[in-house]
Amino acid sequence: MEGDSLDAIIVAGHGSQFNRGYIRYVSDTHLWAGDCLVLIPLAGDPVQVLVTYSGASRPDKLWIEDFRKAPYPQDEIVNVMKAKGITKGKVGIVGWDKAITFNAHETLKNAFQSVNFVNADSLLDRVRCIKSPLELQQIAELMKLSQRALDRFVEVIGPGVTQREAAAEAGKVIRAGGSFDDYTSIHEGDFTGLPRDIALKCDDMVEFHLETCGESGHWSEINVVCAFREPTNIEQKLIESEVRAFQEILKMAQPGVTLGEMEDTFLSVIVEDGWKLGGPAWHYSFHGQGMDSIEWPYFTPMLETNREVPVEAGMVFSYHPHRDPVPTVDRPPKIFDDIVITPNGAKQLSSDWDLTWRIMK
Repeated sequence: MEGDSLDAIIVAGHGSQFNRGYIRYVSDTHLWAGDCLVLIPLAGDPVQVLVTYSGASRPDKLWIEDFRKAPYPQDEIVNVMKAKGITKGKVGIVGWDKAITFNAHETLKNAFQSVNFVNADSLLDRVRCIKSPLELQQIAELMKLSQRALDRFVEVIGPGVTQREAAAEAGKVIRAGGSFDDYTSIHEGDFTGLPRDIALKCDDMVEFHLETCGESGHWSEINVVCAFREPTNIEQKLIESEVRAFQEILKMAQPGVTLGEMEDTFLSVIVEDGWKLGGPAWHYSFHGQGMDSIEWPYFTPMLETNREVPVEAGMVFSYHPHRDPVPTVDRPPKIFDDIVITPNGAKQLSSDWDLTWRIMK
């Protein structure tokens, strides 16, 4: 903060998969709903204010001792700032782009005409994108839990089992392991979406995608594809190309390599294997993953944003680059995995996970 001439920062969060991570990171408080603001002054103790009608999973020992509830957290933050003498100067807002509400922002600006409120998202983004050894251990443990959940899905599916029944069995595993939240999706035939109360046919490919928030507040993302028939030659060729591209990226993704160079490596392998590339899809090839399911830095070929951002040791990414090939593959295989950047390249956070498909007997 001192380097950016900030007198304080206000960290904002909301109880959703993409917008609560800032709060969990600075306070270890898990938001399930509602809004929260944390004031961290350059000098003095921080204050956390949570909306009264919400609830949160709080640690036994609070990191921030001054914990309050208020119907409108911004009103209490105004009182705290006045009490601490933060009535002029420059104050950064973390969560400026996606987390702080319009009403909270306007309340702060109107209360402090002499304070210059600025976007401080990058201040915390650049700190939390480098995971500590403890965080890496927690994410690896979560990946093992997620793998066990997908293994359970594979065990129970069969003709007549409903999508919800199969997904619920996976859900039991992650809930028993302390998962707070998840996103599940099933793809069979022309259907892709949240599990429904309809029977699985199990006569082709069934894909189950799982993103889950673990007890530590971190996220993981992984999938499994169950094949109830032998893959076609073209499907087999494409998954082999995808796996080879993944292995090449694991080798080259050392500190200093950019996200754009990682994308170029993926595409070059696909082209080298004889595929022609279709148009880019609206999809992240790589995105940071931590206490939000999607964190900075991230890259999609649709925007080219962050193409020149270099990766650093300790960054964790959800990996899922994809480009529809020519000729078209009706059910193109897609690899989802979490990776961590190390001094010698990237490392998978999954353990002995089959990236292709499970051939069901």
